[in-house]
Parts: sequence; structure tokens; C-alpha cells
Amino acid sequence: MKIQVEQKETCEALLTVEIDPPEVESAMHKAAQRMSEKGNLPGFRKGKAPYSVVLNAYGEEAILDEALDTLGPETYRKALEEQAIEPSAVGTMKRIVSRAPLTLEFLVPVKPIVDIADYRSVRLPFEEPAIPEEEVEKTLEQLRESQSILEPVDRPAQNGDVVLADVHAIVLEENKKPEPLVFDHEENPQELILEENLGGRYPGAGPKLEGISEGENRSVDVQYPDSFPIARLRGLHVQLAVKCLGVKVRQIPEWSEDVVKAVSEYSSLDELREHVRSRLKTRALESREEEYADSVIEKMAEGASIKYPPALLEEEIDEEIQTLSRRLEQRKTSLDVYLRTIPEGMAGLRKQVEPDAQRKLIRRLLLTELVKREKLEPAQEEIDAQLKVYQSVISESRSGNSKTKNSVEDTLRQLAANDVLTHLIVKRVTEIGRGIAPALPES
Repeated sequence: MKIQVEQKETCEALLTVEIDPPEVESAMHKAAQRMSEKGNLPGFRKGKAPYSVVLNAYGEEAILDEALDTLGPETYRKALEEQAIEPSAVGTMKRIVSRAPLTLEFLVPVKPIVDIADYRSVRLPFEEPAIPEEEVEKTLEQLRESQSILEPVDRPAQNGDVVLADVHAIVLEENKKPEPLVFDHEENPQELILEENLGGRYPGAGPKLEGISEGENRSVDVQYPDSFPIARLRGLHVQLAVKCLGVKVRQIPEWSEDVVKAVSEYSSLDELREHVRSRLKTRALESREEEYADSVIEKMAEGASIKYPPALLEEEIDEEIQTLSRRLEQRKTSLDVYLRTIPEGMAGLRKQVEPDAQRKLIRRLLLTELVKREKLEPAQEEIDAQLKVYQSVISESRSGNSKTKNSVEDTLRQLAANDVLTHLIVKRVTEIGRGIAPALPES
């Protein structure tokens, strides 16, 4: 086997491989046998026809095409091993250069070239988050309201009441048959908080139900705005058929030592208030650091030189589309249906997702290099601690054999390691942007 390698500027290697004639002949005889097993050749049982008979029946070119199904991948594998090339994505056979001698051309995606330059010189201003006292009091009020009791009242519903009701929503579209609108995990009867949007699902419907009484039926029209958070509902005209089964009023207790103990491990409201303030500050700081780290990473990417093979970007686009497909399935629809709304179908969708996919790929390559340079490695005790968090939300009594449980455990451990590493990256990037990063570890 003779191999020529041409390194391209696109992080790809072009392999031109001339295959030894005996190897080609052996592959063609095996291919001919497979073809004789599939077809009916007069006078011979399947798989028993001589090579010459198969050759006369199908022709040399057809046999060679069949042989390439196995010869091509095997030649590719051997060529990579001989040249010590590690592909970064799936390679392709581009063409048959010649048939005599048989010479194939392969395009191999190779390792990206990542130069993140002087990434440690990136600086951006960082502001510590402030926690308004109103936010502390709002959180305390939510805790107090969590101890509220719903009591039935014999009167029409008022703003702020809770209405127990059967709700049936119908989508009304011009020239189309009305279809039911169902939310995930929604069952009748429902408890509707009588506010503007009935808990967020039905914009503007709350005021239209004020005054409804037990046993009353009422029809309410809802128009979803184009800015509605759930994309599939934007612009829809929906009619709600509501049957009131009862009206309840929320009784909220005043603060007392018993209420404080019911919502926390503290015994006084002042202690709880300080705990809430500290927790809010911790969460706000984590959120601010994540946002800040994203900005620093974007700045690092601007000053970096990152080259990658096109196949890596194609794989990233594939992953974006697979993620979209899973989301659509959760919404009880499919990618095929979604593609009907996209100009150019799948080709158009790939164009749409390419910018985001490219940004994610560049970010991933940059962070991989940064982790290597900074020698960031999650501590085992941190991984174990995060693993316990995951395990706590999974029932130990879940059915399944030990092999399945071991597989789940391995997956959770990998997720825990990734989470800890992500935290380390955010922390280090934040330190770099603020100019307080520790010195680089020695090589």
C-alpha cells in the first residue's frame, strides 16, 4: 500500500492511497460471493457461483463497487495507523483516483489548531451584585405565603382568590378545525390563581374570570402575544371553557416563632432574614460570575486564532438539530413537521443553526485549550460531593439490573465531573478578567 499525505490549511489531511493488487483481488472475490448470495444465478445455489460467472453477470465495475463497501473503510483504517494520524471527526472517501491500480482519496479531519494568544491579558470591569432590601423582604414574604391555608368561601371570586375549576382550552384558527390545547402535566380540576395571567399560562384571562361563582360556566377568549415565552403558542387565539367548582381564599399567617421554624432551621425572624440575604447574595454572585465569565470568554475568542476542520462544525450542527428534535418531541411534535415551516427544509435549518453551532464549537475548543494551560483538574472529593447531589434525586429503589445501575452511576459521575470542571473554569476565567488569577502552574 502506497500512501501520499497532503496537509491542507483547513485542518484536514488528503490521503491518496494506492492499494496492492492482491488485496484488491481478494476483496473483489469476497464481494462477488456476497453478490451471489443475494441474487439468483441460473444453475447455481446462492453463494456457490464461481467468480467468473458473477463477473459475467454483474460486470467488474459492479463487483468493485461492492468490494469498496468493506475495502474502503479497511484501507482508511490501515492508512491512518500507518501514518499515525488521529482524526478529530469522521473522515470521508472523496473519490476513486484510478481503478488500475486501485487508488482511493480520503479526506481526514485532523486536530484543530488553537492559539489563544495572550488570553491572560484580557480585562473587563466586574461589579459585585447588590441585594436590594426589597428582594430580601419579597423572599421572606414568599416563605410566609408558603404556610398559607386555602379556605372555601361562599361568594363570587375576586382578584387574588384561588378558583377550583375544570378548564378546556381550544385553539381557534381561521379555516381550520378547532384543536384542544393541553399543557404538560395538566389535569382537571385545576387550581387557578385569579391574577392577570392565571399563573402565566393564559395571558389576560384572570380579570375576565373575576366574579365567577361555584357552579357557573364561563367562556373566555385568550390571545397569545408574539412575545410569549412559549414559542408554539405565540399568536394563537384560544378559547377557554371554565366551569367553577369552588372559590377559595388564601389565609396567610403572621410571622411567629412557629412560622419561622416551619420554613427554616432558625428560631427568630432576624436570623432568617440574615440567612435569606446571604443566600440571595451567593446566588446573585454566582449568576454575575457566570455572565461575566461569558463576556471574558467572548473577549478571549476575539483575540484567539482557532482553526478547525469543516467536519467538526458539521458535527456540531448535527448535535444542535438533535437537541431541537428532542425538544420538539417533548412538545408532542416532530422535526419533520417543524421542517415544513423552514424555507429549504433541512438545508435551511442547517443554515439557521450554523452561527450558534460555530460559536459553541469555538468556545469549546478555546476552553479545552485553557483547561490544559491552566492545568485545571477537578478534585475527587468535589466530584464525590456533586455526585451525592445527583444521587439524592434518583430513587435507590429504581428497578433494573446491576449493569444498568452501573451505567447510570458512570453517567452521573461523568456529569458530576463536568459540573465541577465547569465551576473551575468559571472561577478561573473570572479571576483572569479581574486580574487576580494565580500564577500559571509550572510545566
